[in-house]
Amino acid sequence: MDHFDSPAFTRAAAHLAELGVNSTSWTNIVVAAEALERGLTVRRSRTQPRMVIEHRGTVKTWAGGSTDHNADLAKRIAAQKDVASRLLRNQRIGAPENSIFGPEETSRAWSWSEPFERTVIKPANGKQGREVHVGLETEEQFREAFRRVGSVTERVLVEEFRPGVEHRCLIVDGVLQAATLRRPGSVLGDGRSTVEQLVAAKNASRGRYHRKLPLDEQVDAHLARAQHRRDTVPTEGERVFLHAVSNIRTGGDAIDATDHVSAEERAAIEKAARALPGMRIGGLDVILPRREGDHQEPSVIELNASPG
Repeated sequence: MDHFDSPAFTRAAAHLAELGVNSTSWTNIVVAAEALERGLTVRRSRTQPRMVIEHRGTVKTWAGGSTDHNADLAKRIAAQKDVASRLLRNQRIGAPENSIFGPEETSRAWSWSEPFERTVIKPANGKQGREVHVGLETEEQFREAFRRVGSVTERVLVEEFRPGVEHRCLIVDGVLQAATLRRPGSVLGDGRSTVEQLVAAKNASRGRYHRKLPLDEQVDAHLARAQHRRDTVPTEGERVFLHAVSNIRTGGDAIDATDHVSAEERAAIEKAARALPGMRIGGLDVILPRREGDHQEPSVIELNASPG
């Protein structure tokens, strides 16, 4: 069941819709399809609109990526990005240093971040890559990003930026099951088309899983930093990135990279997963070194106890 148009997924989505459970969530569909194929009972919770899976007296609930397989403590720790990072660092597991500031503490935050070559600014409780600003180098960039994030949250997280390639690593009972390389939204030049035309062509060919690439003010600003515009014609084979953030919900690409994780990286990722008590199913966002100049050890930038 590795194709999103497979009959198994179609049947699962129809079953969820009949139950009155969210049938547009890909996580729900994939989990339900696998459960049904194994002969498990998939029904709706008696108290809320979420999926329940039953087998031989064992009952587990699912709602997107949220599941009661994980302990409440694991969920609470994972939701606090600064706490999770400190937990990992205290156990000598690679994770960037970070701290939380109020919206009016721009100058104090800038002073705190000065030892780092580059920084990341994002909401402390943010989700789905919204208002995440990475690779900030100048005070001007820092202050503008801090202002934007501070306008949407009372808790602004400032973090050391570690260069590398982001991977989402799926962990089940402490064992790495899959790794997905997450590439920021981009287009590949053909020597003839503008960036805007390449975006339109890529959007037209995208499947149901990948989100369409946006063209907005943030994309324009990112293009400008690379001396590009919407009407730029990239050379053939040139990859032009539209975002610095590698999130699927902002148009990023998900590429299976399970076989490219080394034994040493796998051991480090699994150690990080075991550091969070009570997390049986989790998604770790990990920076892995893949290019010259990358940080030379795996760095866990986020723990997700509800991986959707």
